[in-house]
Amino acid sequence: MRLNHNTLAYTANNNLTAVNNNLTKAMERLSSGYKINKSSDDAAGHAISQRMRSQIRGLQQANSNANDGVSLIQTAEGALNEIHSILERIRELAVKGANETYAEEDLDAMQDEIDQLLSEIDRISNTTDFNGRKLLNGELNKKGYTDNDGLKVTEIGGDIEPGKYGLSITSAGTQATTTLNLMADAAVLTEEQAGTISINGFDITLTAGMSGDAVKARIREAADKIGIDFDETTGQMTTREYGSKQYLHITCDNDELAGLLGITGTTTYGTDAVADFQTDANGRIGFRDTAGIETQGNRITVTDKDGFQMIYDIQPEVTTGFSTTITVLSAGPMVLQIGNNEGQTLNVNINKTTSASLNIDTINVYTHAYASEAVDKLDDAVAKLSNIRSSLGAYQNRLDHIVTNLESAEENLTSAVSRISDTDMAEEITEYTQMNVLSQSALQMLIKSNARPEGLLQLFQR
Repeated sequence: MRLNHNTLAYTANNNLTAVNNNLTKAMERLSSGYKINKSSDDAAGHAISQRMRSQIRGLQQANSNANDGVSLIQTAEGALNEIHSILERIRELAVKGANETYAEEDLDAMQDEIDQLLSEIDRISNTTDFNGRKLLNGELNKKGYTDNDGLKVTEIGGDIEPGKYGLSITSAGTQATTTLNLMADAAVLTEEQAGTISINGFDITLTAGMSGDAVKARIREAADKIGIDFDETTGQMTTREYGSKQYLHITCDNDELAGLLGITGTTTYGTDAVADFQTDANGRIGFRDTAGIETQGNRITVTDKDGFQMIYDIQPEVTTGFSTTITVLSAGPMVLQIGNNEGQTLNVNINKTTSASLNIDTINVYTHAYASEAVDKLDDAVAKLSNIRSSLGAYQNRLDHIVTNLESAEENLTSAVSRISDTDMAEEITEYTQMNVLSQSALQMLIKSNARPEGLLQLFQR
């Protein structure tokens, strides 16, 4: 037996230290719920779990982003639903106005309501927003510009790649025009000259005793109602719109009145613009060979497969042909970050829905022909609005699937992180119990090993 070196005590102490270290780790894991509390516990596992946690938080935010996108689309959809209801009411009034049983005062009331409803469409389009972002005024659509002020980009929609596109404008559209003879302001209509003139089917009654000034004022007032400008100085009448569908047909039921005002009964028409694609050695500039071009008045519409559509308006002051290049930018659509990594985005395009973009800003119901034309325009507007709503519905359905996918990815990734870093409580409690028993046992052995050298005293006592 040796006194200076108590080897048994050293052994017991070392074992006690090791057991206490393991016991401390077990308590740390049980109290935190994690089996990796610092990188030294599992360096590789710690790095992997931290990266996964970052991805999980990204997935959670992407899920929130996608749900925000759904809310945005539902906001736009609600506004479009109201515009749809307005279009149905305007169409109802147009059908009503096409029935030639109403007096001019009745038609005035119908037209006033239509004008108010068109203003409401514009108000809804220009004010509907989501968190400050305008939704229906064209802000959330691809942008483009031309290198010639004579042509304005009105709308870009569908699958259109950013880049340059070339158009050649041979001639601009024209208005329908005609000229009436003017009476002197002080001249007065006689009984023989009284009668009714009709401008595009809208009757104007001129009675005996009316002065030349009153006749001009009555013609101007009536022409204004049906979208025609009348110059009281020159007698020229001009349609406000351009194109081959615009016409001026003036008749009179009194030959003497017709001779006085120079009414011949002929019809004059406007013309549509003439445009084509620009080409170079490689073919069309920008546009595919499958693209088609259509003109109506000063509006040029280019369509192609995959919903490709570009609409341009030749400016009214243009009188000669020109060539222009249109540059389409990638900017415009709202970008939704729908994933936790770079490039995982969804671009949301929403076309403009003002009365002008729906081509119903100039409709009126003062004649059967105009009211019938208004019905056709409103049918086209309803179809266009339905296509916009259909696109929004497709976006929402896609976002719903995106949300489901993100939730599934988050669940699976969370499960993977749990397997790496979470404590198996049953296993750890077993480990803790074992270490606790060993700690007590080692402590008892240390006490006994420290007490053993006392036996040496008995040798001295003998």
